[in-house]
Amino acid sequence: MATQKSNRIGGGRIAPKQIGIIKMAQAQLGLDDVTYRQLLADEFNKTSSTQLTAMEANRLIDILQKKGFALKPKKQGWNSAAPRPGKKRTTKKGKNVVMLASREERAKIAVLVALISWRSENGAELFLAKRLGIKNGKVVTSSDALHAIEGLKKMFENGMKAKYGKEWWLMQFDDPRVMEYIDRHCPKEYK
Repeated sequence: MATQKSNRIGGGRIAPKQIGIIKMAQAQLGLDDVTYRQLLADEFNKTSSTQLTAMEANRLIDILQKKGFALKPKKQGWNSAAPRPGKKRTTKKGKNVVMLASREERAKIAVLVALISWRSENGAELFLAKRLGIKNGKVVTSSDALHAIEGLKKMFENGMKAKYGKEWWLMQFDDPRVMEYIDRHCPKEYK
């Protein structure tokens, strides 16, 4: 029985192979440098992947896979019916193909929009258009979804910080959605 070699690396410092996988995921998901570094800061309180341990790098790879990153098998190549998420690629006929936002990504956006207290009825649509360039509030591509999720997360966290102070992560709220958010995204410094 053949076994597949794992791309996971155990403890200690991050390995060059892990850095390569992370950079590949960043490119595949279409993450700009600001969004990528914000993800590192939110999840690991670090500014560069080179500061991660091997275990943290494995966790980051898991997070990126949940966002749509798929590691390309060395020998098999990409199936033409499954283009890389968030990236354009040229088919044999010369047309670009882009991954659409998944149902899960749209659901997460809806949850985040519901968590934020908007000043106007179309506040979410205005935010997405002004800050992220997403017209009419319609998140279509996987890349747009990723940017929308990260932007909405930051907006929600900044609103909570302004309302309750920077230690809001340690508070108890009646809204189970807020408690679930804290459980999933709480920085290490508050755990």
